[in-house]
Amino acid sequence: MVVNVSKIQYSSNAREDYGKCLCVSFPGHELELIKDLDTLSHLEFCSSRSQYIRLLIRREKLKLKEQMRNEDDCKVYGKNL
Repeated sequence: MVVNVSKIQYSSNAREDYGKCLCVSFPGHELELIKDLDTLSHLEFCSSRSQYIRLLIRREKLKLKEQMRNEDDCKVYGKNL
């Protein structure tokens, strides 16, 4: 018996995505934060909650970097904080 087997072809730009998935919990008395998260992510033109959370982390990281740089400048130039 002869069986025809077709080979599945994938697009040339196919790739495997790597990443991690984290679960974020909200206590019962703060469930309104989920709605706030959706509203804020929409206002920032983010396509998902995840994208918005990553944006917030990047912003906070940048703020911290600037703050540390300013503190280092104060030490170098002898300014009091």
